[in-house]
Amino acid sequence: MDGAKPRAWLEARRTRGMALGLSTTRRLLDALGRPDRRAKTVMHVAGSNGKGTVCALLAAVSQANEQTTVLFTSPHVARIEERIRVNGIPVDPTLFDEALLRVKACAETAELEPTFFETTLLLAWVVCDLVGAEVVVQETGLGGRLDATRATRADLSIVTSISVEHADLLGTTREEVMVEKAAIARPGKPLVLRDPEDAAVLEAARKTTQRAGTYDLDDEGPASELILVPIPAECDVREEAARLAEAACTVLGWPTAGLAELASQMRWPARSQWIDSTASGCGPMLIDAAHNPSGLTRSLPGLWRTFQSHIGSGAWRLLFGTSPQSELDTMLAPLLERCRLSHPDHVLLVAPEGGRMAGVSPGILAGAQWSSLNPVECFASVHDAVHRMRAEPMPTLVLGSLYLAGNVLHELGLDSDEDLSLLPSQG
Repeated sequence: MDGAKPRAWLEARRTRGMALGLSTTRRLLDALGRPDRRAKTVMHVAGSNGKGTVCALLAAVSQANEQTTVLFTSPHVARIEERIRVNGIPVDPTLFDEALLRVKACAETAELEPTFFETTLLLAWVVCDLVGAEVVVQETGLGGRLDATRATRADLSIVTSISVEHADLLGTTREEVMVEKAAIARPGKPLVLRDPEDAAVLEAARKTTQRAGTYDLDDEGPASELILVPIPAECDVREEAARLAEAACTVLGWPTAGLAELASQMRWPARSQWIDSTASGCGPMLIDAAHNPSGLTRSLPGLWRTFQSHIGSGAWRLLFGTSPQSELDTMLAPLLERCRLSHPDHVLLVAPEGGRMAGVSPGILAGAQWSSLNPVECFASVHDAVHRMRAEPMPTLVLGSLYLAGNVLHELGLDSDEDLSLLPSQG
């Protein structure tokens, strides 16, 4: 099968930009025969930070329970196929192309122009049909109320930690953002909520779940049941995900014994990912895609502890690059403070490649106070930055955009099925 033309059609979807709303996805799900109604269990996860980790862990649990599992997340780190994982492994390209042909044919017949994100979501559901998925875990793209993922069925919804993000679309307060994200609650189905630790934000969630189904869903049934999960302050991102996953498993009646061990074994590329010197050729490396201000503030203390536990107090360097940020100074603040306290020997700056929007110019980032022991270095490409790191191996902390993390993994040759699988020895 020649997948070149369908793949070109898929890439052309990027020109459609971003479109919030459920109509196109719903119509194409209908044209595809509503594949979302055939899986035994469908879970839907939203949130500002940590939602991908929760999705990955739930998929790993389902897989450990010997259920055929499809995981849909975005964006991808290194290859588009990893947006759709079948039993933890990026979908086979041939299967991806078969699903793509079906979606393309339906869209053309219906004279609809889905966005890139809508198309990849529909692809995931066709793959579910092709592999006979029993469990599906899907991650929200943006927000929740008007995100394409909300056009599908869901038996259980989860909202992770929230912060003010995409304020022009989701609101300028945490209460407004919560309304958008908690709207993924389905009528009569439970919503597991990470305790927002704010009475007004929690009340916004409660009111939203009481109105489940009233935001342009076909069903207007009973309210959703809200299940609140408190998170101790000392929990890191992975531990927080495990607590939310445990609550979800309890609701579903799944066993929770061994969940903590599974969480420790799970590999979620570019999320606190440790790469040893042999694999990188650049020295030991910790990669994390904390890609927004709240995410970096939340994750950096734990990342630094992990980094220090591996390298001690010796020389180190930072590789950083980010997608455009409405509050760039806010995002940089905790990182600059860490650099002030720990003085990296080198700071390397580069723009991430392959994102929907061009990355922030390293020249702009270079103006910040990086407290580097040597002059800050700016690079025209990630390839050049990695080449520089190989010339002088040294413990390296890689932070910023998920696209940067994917760029680095690609340059290191660590983007095979095995490298991108959720559990070891799957590729």
